[in-house]
Amino acid sequence: MQTNILLVYGEGGHHAQAMRLMKQMQMLDSNINFIHVTDSESLKTEDMKYYYSVPPIRHKNTPFNPVKFILSYGNTVLLTSKLINQYKPKAVIGLGPGICIPVFMVCHILGVKKRIFIEDWCRFTSKSLSGKACSPFSTKFFVQNESLKELYHGAEFAGRL
Repeated sequence: MQTNILLVYGEGGHHAQAMRLMKQMQMLDSNINFIHVTDSESLKTEDMKYYYSVPPIRHKNTPFNPVKFILSYGNTVLLTSKLINQYKPKAVIGLGPGICIPVFMVCHILGVKKRIFIEDWCRFTSKSLSGKACSPFSTKFFVQNESLKELYHGAEFAGRL
C-alpha cells in the first residue's frame, strides 16, 4: 500500500535537500509516494510523478507586492486543499521557503497528522520567516545546526541533509 507524503520546497538548496531526503526515505521504504509542491516549474524531472507548482509567496530581491502575495497565498491554499482531498497524505514535510507557510496551515486545519518542518541548514543564530510561521503548525521541527535548538522550543537536531 502506498503512503502519500507532501514534500514542499523551493529552488536551490531547498530543492537539493528535498531530493536527498526523498532518496533516503525511498531507500527505507519503496512504498512512499511523494507529491511535490514547489514554487518553481523548472525543478520537475522525469522521476517526479506528482509535481505541482505555485507562484512564489515572495521574491527575496524585489519589493513586496501585496496583490501578488495575496494571489499566490490563495493559490497555494486552494492547491493544498485539493491535494489533501485527492491524495490523503499521511504527512507533509517542508524544507524552508515561504510556500511552506500556507501549506502547513492548511494541513493543520484539514487534519494531516504529521507535519514536519526542517529549518534551513544555513541558519545558525536566527530563525527564518518560514520557521517562525511553521513551528506552531508542526508536529516535528528539525534543525540542521545544533545552535538553533535554543531558539526553537521542542526542536530536534537532525544534522545536515
